[in-house]
This record gives sequence, structure tokens and C-alpha cells, in this order.
Amino acid sequence: MLPILLTIVTGIRWLIVIDAVLSWVMPEERFPRSLTKQLTDPLYAPIRAVLRPERTGGFDLSPLIVLGLLIFFENMIARSVY
Repeated sequence: MLPILLTIVTGIRWLIVIDAVLSWVMPEERFPRSLTKQLTDPLYAPIRAVLRPERTGGFDLSPLIVLGLLIFFENMIARSVY
């Protein structure tokens, strides 16, 4: 069960990285950016509710925070598996 969870967390982490890279080169309306945005926005929503980009100088820090949390959980899972 834990290796499957580790794979899911790793996949979500890569999805966030891909979404961030696509956000630099393509608009939100175009595919595949529209798909990655739909998948990642629910992860960012709770953090954006607290740390709005207006409060952080126009920067959206939610992807970085979610990535940090996912890496933390990934390390915890990996330690318990191996």
C-alpha cells in the first residue's frame, strides 16, 4: 500500500512542476496547460485562501508550499517503506 501512495505523491509532485513550467510558456486556456491547471488548482486553493498573491507581492507561493509538503510526505513514506 505504501509504495502505491509513494507513486501517487511523486506523480502529483511532477504534475505541479509540469504545470509551473507550462505556466511560463503557454496561456491557461490552451491544452495541456488547461488540464494541468484543472488538476492542480484544487491543491492550491486552501493555501491561496490564506496567502493571496496580493499579500505576497504578486507572487503565487502556493505551488512551492504544496511541493514542499509533498516532498516532506514523500520522504516520510519512503522512510517507512525502505
